[in-house]
Amino acid sequence: MDEENLIQALKNGDMTAIDEIYRAYCVPALRTAYLITSEQHTAEDVLQDTFIQCIKSIQGLKNNAAFKPWFYKILIRNAYKAVNKQKKFVPSDDIYDKADTAVYDKYPSEKSEIFALVKQLKPKLRTVVILYYYNELSIKEISGIMRCPQGTVKSRLNTAKKQLKILMEREKLL
Repeated sequence: MDEENLIQALKNGDMTAIDEIYRAYCVPALRTAYLITSEQHTAEDVLQDTFIQCIKSIQGLKNNAAFKPWFYKILIRNAYKAVNKQKKFVPSDDIYDKADTAVYDKYPSEKSEIFALVKQLKPKLRTVVILYYYNELSIKEISGIMRCPQGTVKSRLNTAKKQLKILMEREKLL
């Protein structure tokens, strides 16, 4: 079943459609949430909250073909809300030593040099990089998700690439 029909089935209350949509979006959405929040448990909570929110408000989605940008818009908003909540807590410096490292195998390494550089970008630039490079979304889809013109997305990508290049040169990764 194609995505538009799945969304319509979901609107009609078909529970198998929920499973299929979840399977299709779970991994890339979890990756996106993790790249924004930098915490596995927080990313999983964001993913769960996003799916619940989508299911509750699916009737308000007028164009079934627009599900993907709509979904990612909600996901990113929830991820940044979670990041803002995290700022209120003081994290333990040795959290990664205490955690089971096998859990992080499905996520980009928190300690990887490139990931550390991406985290240094401003939120709007980081979000564009995550959506474009890690989730392979098109400029048009990112434009819809971030509610900005395609030219702005291209500009942010270009700026992010330049900043990453400077950071990589500084860290002697190039």
